[in-house]
Amino acid sequence: MSRLGLRTLAACAALSLLAAAPEAARAELVNFDLSGGIYTKWLYRNNDSQGVLSYGNPFWPDNLSGDNGVGSEFELGIKGRVGENVEAGARLQSRFGSLWQDWWENGDISYDDVNTSGESLGMNHAQYIKLRGYYIRASLPIPWVDSILVGSSDFGMFNEWTIGKVRYIDRDNGKGVFVQGSPHADYFRYHTAIIALPKLWVGPGWSTGIGDPNIRNPFWARDLAYGLRFDSDPIDGLRLTSVTTVTRDSEIDLSDPDAVGTIYPTCKDDLGNPVPGCEKDGAVDTYTRYSNTVATLEAQYDGWDGGSFNVIGGYSYSTVDPSLAANGVALNEGVFPIPFGDFHGGFVKARAEFFDVGTSGLGLTVEYFNVGEHFVSIFGARREADVLITDGFVGGGQLPSLNLANEFVDFDDLWYESIVGWHGATALLEYQGSVLDLMVEQTALTYNTNAQYRDVDEVYPTFLHSDGFTDTDLYDYANVLDRGRDPRSVYRRHQDRWSSITMLQTVFHTGVGRGLDIGLKAKFIVDSDTRQEVTGEDDYLGLITHGKLWLSYPFVDGLSFAIGSVVDYWLEDNRRGTPEQGYGDDTTTKVKPYVDLRYAYQGFEFRYYLEYVYKDAERERDDDRNFHVIRSKAELKVAW
Repeated sequence: MSRLGLRTLAACAALSLLAAAPEAARAELVNFDLSGGIYTKWLYRNNDSQGVLSYGNPFWPDNLSGDNGVGSEFELGIKGRVGENVEAGARLQSRFGSLWQDWWENGDISYDDVNTSGESLGMNHAQYIKLRGYYIRASLPIPWVDSILVGSSDFGMFNEWTIGKVRYIDRDNGKGVFVQGSPHADYFRYHTAIIALPKLWVGPGWSTGIGDPNIRNPFWARDLAYGLRFDSDPIDGLRLTSVTTVTRDSEIDLSDPDAVGTIYPTCKDDLGNPVPGCEKDGAVDTYTRYSNTVATLEAQYDGWDGGSFNVIGGYSYSTVDPSLAANGVALNEGVFPIPFGDFHGGFVKARAEFFDVGTSGLGLTVEYFNVGEHFVSIFGARREADVLITDGFVGGGQLPSLNLANEFVDFDDLWYESIVGWHGATALLEYQGSVLDLMVEQTALTYNTNAQYRDVDEVYPTFLHSDGFTDTDLYDYANVLDRGRDPRSVYRRHQDRWSSITMLQTVFHTGVGRGLDIGLKAKFIVDSDTRQEVTGEDDYLGLITHGKLWLSYPFVDGLSFAIGSVVDYWLEDNRRGTPEQGYGDDTTTKVKPYVDLRYAYQGFEFRYYLEYVYKDAERERDDDRNFHVIRSKAELKVAW
């Protein structure tokens, strides 16, 4: 056969093999879902700070906090259908903090004291795109397994008392492996998780060893949290849920000769003597720096048309190794997220809701709560959740942790307070009608943290500021603006405290025009603390009055406008001082008129909020203070 014939035959054979081969997988456009969004914020106040964030982290020097600036973010979401039962996704987002004025920022730090290059503010002001979240979710043909998730999660499958759903800015920073199954749809369902601990904020000193003076070589790559949830519906209307989580922070054993930075590299001490038991074996031992176990059991009953009932109780055990974790209670002026030591704690909460009481539209909710003074949940919810029905002291939410996150927020965001040690009950009456909406609350509180001569020098964190009513409108972490008690401050050296919260809120639907509403909120708080029982000269009494009046009106479809004012008046006897120097009485008056404009049209969402804050603080033991603050925030969101 000629060479041409051989070549022709070989070509035909190759083509036939290609035709017989299975078709290679192709990336079809139909397998992709793309989403995007642009968010722009304008933040302005009559001060000289620069940035687009009212409250940053008080302990990290940053260059994004400030009240004067405008900046934008872009995000891109990608979701892919790999198969009928497999999907994957990722989210890309630009770095937060860059102002519109940062034209040339590329992330370089200023290289000298005089830098006119525009490249001087670091990565916070470089608008690079960052990989924020990614996941793979699969429903595999494995018995008793419904789905497996590998990658990002907001941890919403547990609860606020154990591993809380992470706050909005961290919504997909958390990573782990999650398995969900239902061996029996009604009687037995489960959810398991192995979660990588964030090396910042979960642990003593808000880290898993980073920056701890007791740790020479921080080791965080094996720091994990473990979660297990069981659900069961044994009868119609009844759901039982148990959640158990273990958070474990470990560090290397520096006496192990295989460890980096070991103190015994040759298995001999400083005198040249052999160290008993010291032997290189190619493996490195670890010690537990910190561990927190939390378990809860919850029962929810919805089998009655007239109401629902919920009971939840839990237990916690917190242990810290003092050789591997510095005592921040002693070294950081009481600013520390846990009591320093080994503690057992518990809580119980019961809630009954009655949908119709006496007349249509009238509902009653009664709640009892008892949180132990030593209940510790280091990985519990920090923001954007609420475990009690009371309006509370700060008007935001109540959470069972000292590890709250009242930072990285703007002046109009809600604040959260710790309920560790709270013991009391709330009755909430609600009415919704065509003309009037009404809410009335009464809460009575005592405290499991009441004690005399408590060790706040070495064991119990006070968060430095534990006197006076908390002013979240004008707040600074150094308390130079006289902002009062830290929302995390639940322990005092001497405390014998009880409180009462009475609140009324109503909205009157006038029916004028397109729907003029008039709203009124009034809250009165009595906060009494005998403090040191033997003296009687330092007794604190706070009489806190809060009032709010507003009008809202929808001018056209998508456009609404509200105008109102908040008035606060606080009388505080013996607010601040010491037994040796004496105490002083404070009187605070605060007025805050505001306007709130909102507009939405075909995915275009805009909000503008403007307020003026006048505060007059008459302080017996300090100079009087007077504030005139004008601040505004505008937001524009577009998503597709």
